[in-house]
Amino acid sequence: MNVSMINGLVGMQATQQKIDTISNNIANIETTGYKGREIFFQDILSSRIEQPDSFRLQGRMTPMGLDQATGSRVSLTLGNFNQGQPIETGVSTDLMLMGKDIFFTVIPADGNSLDPKELRYTRDGHFQIDAEGYLVTDQGDYVLDTYDFPIEIPEQATFQVDKQGNVIAEYADGTKEEIATLKLTRIISLQALAQDGANQYRIPAELIDQGIEVRDQNFDLAEPRYANLYAVIQGSLEASNVELAKEMVQLTEAQRAYQFQSRGISIADQMAGMVNNLRG
Repeated sequence: MNVSMINGLVGMQATQQKIDTISNNIANIETTGYKGREIFFQDILSSRIEQPDSFRLQGRMTPMGLDQATGSRVSLTLGNFNQGQPIETGVSTDLMLMGKDIFFTVIPADGNSLDPKELRYTRDGHFQIDAEGYLVTDQGDYVLDTYDFPIEIPEQATFQVDKQGNVIAEYADGTKEEIATLKLTRIISLQALAQDGANQYRIPAELIDQGIEVRDQNFDLAEPRYANLYAVIQGSLEASNVELAKEMVQLTEAQRAYQFQSRGISIADQMAGMVNNLRG
């Protein structure tokens, strides 16, 4: 297989990954709190073919040697954590976070909230109250409070959530009681988060084992310095931050690149056939 065919094949594989990523972004354009992802490429096995001194002719303007590479590969996949647009719903269990680096902290129904490897982080505030009165995600994961306990809403009580994440129950007789405070986690290294499905993230186990902390352990939304930076908005949801126009442009570019690379392989094959026929 010649270099042209290798370049085309490797390029097609990398471009297919970009197309898959863009397609996933577009598929989640209506997913609450979804954060788009973007792929970056780099050359692989780049080398330089040296030329003999006889090629150094008078008047030559180009440098000596010939650069040769064998295609490109995906070097990096980054998440776009920019704030999505607010969607007002008026539903009390719908919560939205203002500030791109804070997350709701949740735990699977069979998980241990004291084990950091089992904690999950999400921007999707489309919650509901289950049959036992707990505030849960669409998947049934418990929403945690600052003491790492699931938040339970008292029976026959309504509730409000203020901008600092305090959950206040209001009973039928008009009395109010602060029953919990949402556990909001500020991530200081957003790109360290790993996707965990269901629009959730986790901190990779290897980072936890090595003692590398990607959370702000001192974050407290009630502190005055955070008043204009972060907030919890009840009755609203955060829309996906995927921009359809941008994704469609990138998808068109990627599809054309894929076609060119495919055509390059076809032409290389035809040229190889012509050479073989000449030898015959």
